[in-house]
Amino acid sequence: MMSKSLGRLLAAAAAAAVATLTPAMAQQNAPLKIGVPLPLTGALAGGGAQILWGVQYAADEVNAAGGLFGRKIELVVEDTKGEPNTSAGIAAKLATQDKVDAVVGGFGSTADFALLSALQRYEPIFVHPGSSSVRLEETFGKNDWYYHVYIWDYHRQKAAVNFFKSIPGVKTLAIAFEDKLYGTDGAKFTEQYAKEAGLEVVMKEPFRAGTPDFSPILNRAKGLNPDVLFLIGYSGDNIQIARQAAQLGVKPKLLVTQGAGEKRSDFGTAGDNVVVIDLWSAKQKTPGLAEWVKKAEAKRGGEVVSSAVQGYVAMQTLTEAAKAAGSWDRAKVLEKLGSMTFDTPYGKVAYTASEMGGKHQLITDKSMIAVQYKPDGGQEVVWPAEKADAKITYPAP
Repeated sequence: MMSKSLGRLLAAAAAAAVATLTPAMAQQNAPLKIGVPLPLTGALAGGGAQILWGVQYAADEVNAAGGLFGRKIELVVEDTKGEPNTSAGIAAKLATQDKVDAVVGGFGSTADFALLSALQRYEPIFVHPGSSSVRLEETFGKNDWYYHVYIWDYHRQKAAVNFFKSIPGVKTLAIAFEDKLYGTDGAKFTEQYAKEAGLEVVMKEPFRAGTPDFSPILNRAKGLNPDVLFLIGYSGDNIQIARQAAQLGVKPKLLVTQGAGEKRSDFGTAGDNVVVIDLWSAKQKTPGLAEWVKKAEAKRGGEVVSSAVQGYVAMQTLTEAAKAAGSWDRAKVLEKLGSMTFDTPYGKVAYTASEMGGKHQLITDKSMIAVQYKPDGGQEVVWPAEKADAKITYPAP
């Protein structure tokens, strides 16, 4: 018969074992926290909201299938407002208070430079769906923990100039650009590649994001009558310039923007024949894409735009790398991110070294397309030829 003292000892040991196991079991069942810092208010909110939808959609798919290793994904969403100071404060919160397991977010190069500057001491797994300034690549791109989905400026500007060169009769180019990192780097590379291609840059005019009146830039462009008026701005500015051009009767031979989260429906009739240089279109020729688009649009309740796909793919690649790693082990997840090929809405892609020193770049100029908005409210891929479903209308009527 067990003595009372031995019974008490065994009971105490059992209690101690339970106390030891409970935190470990709780940790195993706790959600995986993913920080999602994005501009959800302010001038960059259009693109930020689209990226957030894509991140959420990918997380929802994983959670609906049981999560990762029995753990649900919990998104810790923070509004950077596109402001550097706000972004730096959010970085500290995500790392020290929320103690996130990884970060999937960032949109807006100037704000994201502050975000990453504050985060780098913690070396989180960081998958960056947006922002293209080369300064980000030069400063953070060599880090093992940093993965970049979106193109860098030189990828997009190289693609844009190659598109301009493909249009018979295009010889002159006017550039209007956002006056911070995103726009200034974009304008610099556009001018460089345009000169190398034999195109004449007749105007380079900066503007501040959120500017209410673009008439000085538009009237100058009207006087110069370039073959292409090229806008390097965020979605709100792209839409405003197109609308104000229509109101002022400024009719460029071709108005070209860089996709930043806007939809065809945002432009109304002001978008007729506008061309958008972008990473992706629901209409491009990519194997298996039509089925993905059908499901995504049913979930969305409408059009899925390119920036939403950036967010989706950022989260998709992270979760698929984690599954391949077999556990949420930081080193193993990073290794899989850097070595796998992913089947995405872009097609089959992998993170590889980029031209200016970044270690983990997903999309390059080879993936980019030009989409023209049609007067009937539709849109068609017009470049490159292997992805196109229509010919460009040039000059615009």
